[in-house]
Order: sequence, then structure tokens, then C-alpha cells
Amino acid sequence: MLREFRMILRRPALLGLVVVLPVVMLLTLAGIFRAGIPTGMAVTVVDLDRSDLSRSITRMLDAAPEITVREQALSLSDARAQIVTGHVRGAVYLPQGLERDILRGARPEIVIFYDNQHMSAGSMVARGARGAIDTAVAGLRLSIRQGQGEASVQAMVSIQPIPLQAHALFNPAFDYVHFLLAALVPTVLQIIAAAATAYAISLDFGPGRHPQVLARMADGVLPAMLGKILPYTVIVLLILGLSDIALYGWLGVPLRGSLLLMATGAVLFVLSTQLIGAAAFVLTRDMGRAASIIAVITAPAFGFMGLGFPREAMSQLAQAWGAVIPGTWYVQLRIDQSLRDTPLDISVWSVVWLGCIVLALGALVLLRLVRLRREIEAKT
Repeated sequence: MLREFRMILRRPALLGLVVVLPVVMLLTLAGIFRAGIPTGMAVTVVDLDRSDLSRSITRMLDAAPEITVREQALSLSDARAQIVTGHVRGAVYLPQGLERDILRGARPEIVIFYDNQHMSAGSMVARGARGAIDTAVAGLRLSIRQGQGEASVQAMVSIQPIPLQAHALFNPAFDYVHFLLAALVPTVLQIIAAAATAYAISLDFGPGRHPQVLARMADGVLPAMLGKILPYTVIVLLILGLSDIALYGWLGVPLRGSLLLMATGAVLFVLSTQLIGAAAFVLTRDMGRAASIIAVITAPAFGFMGLGFPREAMSQLAQAWGAVIPGTWYVQLRIDQSLRDTPLDISVWSVVWLGCIVLALGALVLLRLVRLRREIEAKT
């Protein structure tokens, strides 16, 4: 292991891949999501009514934290052009006669347009605009009923006969640090750990190398391979630990569950991702092909974790593919033990799955090493 640490210090490419790149990536991700909640999505208002109500709605739209009124369009065509050119994320259409129709008891339509191709921004615009409009219209209707002699309580009951309450659990502030950053960190480390392990192994076990030298130094191919892998396990775990200190300390993500279970899952997660890199290289004995295999497995892994699209809605093949990727279970474990305080008898299955992946990949690498040892012995 000491030889491997010295090799890391002597090789700038290896040092950059194992230490510098993950640290830079983590700092970059923390800088992007530090705000936690996106605010101030730009919208335009098409106000054809020019009434006190329409001006009140515009002011309430501008006061909503999710959005800000940047433009006033003269028509829907102008609003569409502003959305297409990227100046705004959405538009609110206030028709002519809006206030008059509401005062008459009619039901005029206010239309919200938002860019749902960018779903996060579009959802923010839709939620912010709907809340501001509902509040403004409800206030006007309440004033009308009170002006007709109804008591305030009776007027409220008339406007909303059945009160509806919705409570967001575990991430009530819709904080993107809780939702996204906590999952992106292991996703990035998964790619780097697999690539770094494969590259490190290629330095001694690649074509043109003399793996028998390292095998003799370590008294066997298996101890030599462990000596290659474990230093990177320590380094990646240290980086993951530092990122977690920032995440659960500086950025304030709650840690409500078992720290021991989280630590056990972290060790198994790092080992399993390293074994992906090790298996990719020992099976191919070519760094280019190993890198391609690692990229195919780890690069799209975030899409199979079920954060952006629920896993139960995926096809069975996609669910199976996600189940064999270590990051799926480790991210699930982090969410369970940090935000949701999931009981241990449920959350422990994520650790069991990680253990199974480690055993399966470890057996694969071991079988390949046995064959490699026989090849070395045949040559010597």
C-alpha cells in the first residue's frame, strides 16, 4: 500500500484523477446548488384588462419568491417570442374584461404558459404563478361577498367549501441541496473511483507490464491486487467523508438515521465501484476498452436511481439495470437515513444489496486473477 501511495504522489495524472478532480467537482457542485432553492424565474405578463385587479395580480406575481415579472408583453405572440428567445421562462395571460366578469360572478380564464421542457424551471413558474393568482382572485371574491353583507367566515366558506391541505414530507422547502446535491456527490465519486482504480491497476497489470514482479513483491497476485485497490478506497472514503461534513454540517442537510449504517454503506459503495473498474480492466487488459465499459455503466447511472423519474414507472429491464449499479442503493440509503429516518430493518436491505454487489464483483475479479496467475506461472 505504501508503494501505491508513493506512486500516486509521483504521477501527476493519477494524483489529479484521484484527488484534484473529485475535490474540484465537489466544490463546483456545492457552488451551483448552495442557494438550495431556485428563485426569481423570469415571466412576462400579457395584461389586456388594465384594471385594478390585473395590476394587483401583476404585483402579487412579482412578489412571489419563485418568479419575477421581467417583461410586459402586448400580445401572446410577443410573449411567445420572449419565451422562445429565452428572456423569460413563462407568461401569464390576463384577458380583457377580467375584473368585470369576476364582479358579475362569471368565470373568466387566466392562462399560464410555462416552459415545461426545462421541468424544474417550468414547475417553479407554474407553482408561483398559480399561488399568486389564486391569492389575488380569492381576495377580490372575499371583498365582494363581504361587501354584500356576508360575515368573513361565511364568505371564506363560500369561496372554499372544503379546505384542502397538502403537506410535503422530508423536503418541505423543496431544497435542491436535499433533493439533488446529496445524490450527485456519490454519482460523481462512483465514476471517478471506478476510473482511478482501473487506471492504477493498468500501471502494473497492463500489456507490456510485468505483473509477476508486483506479485512476487506482495507474495501473490491477490495480495498485489488488494494493495493496488485499498489505497484508493481510503482516499475516496476521505473525500466522501469531507463532502458529507460539508453537506450535513455547512449546508444543513439533516442526518436523522444511523451513522453506523451510513458508514457501512459508504465502505461497500466505494468497494463496489472500485471493483467495477477492476473487473473492467482485468477482463479486457486494455485501459481504453476498460474506460469504455466504465463509462457505459456509470455515466448514465443517475438516470436509473429514480430521483428524476420514478423507478416503479421504468421498464423491468431499466429497473434491473438500476439494481446492479451500486449508486442506486447507496443514494437510497443516504435519503432513508438522512431525511426520512427510515427504520433500520427496512434501510438495511440497501446495505445487503451493496454487499451482494461487492461479493459478485469480487468473485469475478478473483476468478480472473486466478487465471492471470496461471498465465504468469506458465511464462515463468
